[in-house]
Amino acid sequence: MAYKRIQIGSVLKSKDASQPDYIKINEDVTLKKGDTLNLESKKSKLASLEKNVENGKLSGDLADKIREGIEKMPDFVRFEIVKVTKD
Repeated sequence: MAYKRIQIGSVLKSKDASQPDYIKINEDVTLKKGDTLNLESKKSKLASLEKNVENGKLSGDLADKIREGIEKMPDFVRFEIVKVTKD
């Protein structure tokens, strides 16, 4: 069974210290009762990548390319909001 992952937005740190963190939605989505959204930090994404490399699910250039993308995540992005659905 395959899973489809859609990054729909981010939880961002406010530039103004007197304001709270906020959510920015980047994709149009329809949410239904029972849907789950994952909050993925840079740290959790790197840990998941390393686990997949250790388990032999990813290797070489693909793992390096994914790691590069994760490392580019700016520090003001606390979490990425990801909707995961089963195909």
